Amino acid sequence: MISDELLRAIRNDLPMKTTILWLGSQGPPSKQFEGYFRFLCPACGEFRATVNPRTNLAHCFCCDLNFNNIDLLMSLDYDFLSAVELLEDWLRKHQEHPMKTKS
Repeated sequence: MISDELLRAIRNDLPMKTTILWLGSQGPPSKQFEGYFRFLCPACGEFRATVNPRTNLAHCFCCDLNFNNIDLLMSLDYDFLSAVELLEDWLRKHQEHPMKTKS
C-alpha cells in the first residue's frame, strides 16, 4: 500500500525540474525562462507549462491543466504504480544528494 506521506513527498519534495532532468530524452523539452522553469505541455504541446517553485506544481497557461510529478510520468505512459515506484527511488536519491540546479 502506498502511504499518503509518500505521495505527498513525491509531489512536493522532489523538484519537478529534477524529475524532468532525470527523465532525460524521455522527458519533455524544458528551459529556465524569465525566472521560471517551463516545459512542453504533454497535453497540448505548447511550451507554456510553468512550475510554481512554492508548490512544485506545473500549470499550463495554454490548456489550463495542472501537473505534479506523478501526473507528468503518467502523461508519458507510465502507469500509476510504476510512476510512484520510480519517483520514490528518485526522491530517495534527491534527499541523499540534491541536484545542483539553477532556480
